[in-house]
Amino acid sequence: MKSSIMASFVLLLVVLLTSCDEQKRYVNRMEGSWNIARQETSVINNDGTVSDVEIITDAGTLLLTEPSGGSNLFLDYTLSLNFSTFTLSGLPFKTDEFNKRVFFYNFFCPDVFGCDWVGTIEEDQPGKQVWVFFRRTTTNGVQAHRKTVWTLERE
Repeated sequence: MKSSIMASFVLLLVVLLTSCDEQKRYVNRMEGSWNIARQETSVINNDGTVSDVEIITDAGTLLLTEPSGGSNLFLDYTLSLNFSTFTLSGLPFKTDEFNKRVFFYNFFCPDVFGCDWVGTIEEDQPGKQVWVFFRRTTTNGVQAHRKTVWTLERE
């Protein structure tokens, strides 16, 4: 009984350490400057129709740098969008343990809840990434979902 518990514990420890190593490798691969080559934004209405489709090429730059705090699993992000004065700098960026989600912390506000922007990694290549974000929005009193797709290319 004790040996099976000990073996389970060792196996769990190996799995946790391996997933952290994979996440560190992914963070190292993502570090650097990325061009937002294309941004496609659409609104998905409550009835399922899609409206307000907007496509912007050369939308901006995403810079992912080593954080000042020295974390191995986080990067700091600086985001500049070419079509507006919108710029965020030095905020934490992270992926999940499976490298399927990206997290932009404090994207919409400095609070703890409701301020992060979370996306799904649809395409994951060393020189090209496609990320999809959804966020609830209200336009003229009507709620819908805003879908934003970023195609990123390594600069």
